[in-house]
Amino acid sequence: MFDTPDEILRQCRAGEDSRAEFKEVRLGKRGVVSPNSDDLAGELVAFANAEGGTVMLGVDDSGEIQGLPEGRVSEVETWLVNVASNNCIPPIRLRLRSEILRGATGEDRHVLLAGVPRGIHVHRTTRGRYYLRIGSTKRDLDPPELARLFQDRGRGYVFDEQAVFAAGVSELDWNRLETFFGRAPKIPWLDLLRNTQVVLRDEEGTDRPSVAGLLTFGKQPTEHLRSAWIETASYRGTRLSSDELVHEERIKGKAPDQIDAAVAFVMRFAARDNERSGDSPYDLDVVDEAIVNAVAHRDYSIDGSKIRLFLFADRLELYSPGKLPNTLTLEAMPYRVFTRNQLLVNFLSHIHSKRTGRVFLESRGEGVRKILEAGEAHSGRRPRYELFGEELRLTVWARTR
Repeated sequence: MFDTPDEILRQCRAGEDSRAEFKEVRLGKRGVVSPNSDDLAGELVAFANAEGGTVMLGVDDSGEIQGLPEGRVSEVETWLVNVASNNCIPPIRLRLRSEILRGATGEDRHVLLAGVPRGIHVHRTTRGRYYLRIGSTKRDLDPPELARLFQDRGRGYVFDEQAVFAAGVSELDWNRLETFFGRAPKIPWLDLLRNTQVVLRDEEGTDRPSVAGLLTFGKQPTEHLRSAWIETASYRGTRLSSDELVHEERIKGKAPDQIDAAVAFVMRFAARDNERSGDSPYDLDVVDEAIVNAVAHRDYSIDGSKIRLFLFADRLELYSPGKLPNTLTLEAMPYRVFTRNQLLVNFLSHIHSKRTGRVFLESRGEGVRKILEAGEAHSGRRPRYELFGEELRLTVWARTR
């Protein structure tokens, strides 16, 4: 980002290059007419996949300051944020600044600067185009270049270790933090939270909860992580039909509380046909392990996709967002260890369930085998994992009398 008006003016005289792109803006009655949203998304992606840069809106290709219409700067800013959020995958968080500069004829004109940070992972447009900024232009990445870029950045990006930029430290539950760390830590609280990645400093130096920190210790995690909850429903029959719906519930709150509440849901509604014998159709340790795995290992970067738990007369179905990594297959799941959310897993490995009194994750790499083997021993039918696009489904069969 250019720090002063003089730096901006010097760049305008020098022209576009690997760190600056000029965009003249035309507006109609209903909003921005030019540039095209897809074209601008391509420029943002190209900068993010390179070393970052700045898009100057209100400057034409020759570097002349045309400006933005007075009273409509905020409209252009809203449009720009929407493009960065909705036309770029993953969304790009811009650094926006408005400046008033002297135009060629001497009058003051508004210019909007959009700083694009260097991406910590690979970006593309919603049209499926991967661009890279080379000099003053963007160009498509060829397959070898794209592979190298994924190698360079893909490994360094772990979603649950990213800062939640809209949240603050005040949104953490201090009672829960004291339970976890103790009431009198040996170092200042903020240093402790930074050291353990409960909070992170953003680019402006502000402390923000990490995704895992907010999921584990946040007062209301779903206010910022809108899909981080469990949808549950119980049906009297074997079909996913509203006619057979007995009860539905949205389980929100901290990740540990969600796990206990989801297991309690299964205990409550699975037992309705077994009240006389007191016999559960499910091994509750299997149910517990399955829900822990779903919460701990789901892909929280998929917006709009929550965990779904459906209870039928003959089975339990658990849907977890996120496809398997390239190196893992359904057949290999019982024998290999893959942790998508290492920080969240670490927290859950030290937190005790209110239901069982045990930590949520007691061992690594045995969960899937336990679900398959203990589930089959209990019901006589082996549980089944299936993959549907970017969603993993586990079916656990009920024991019949």
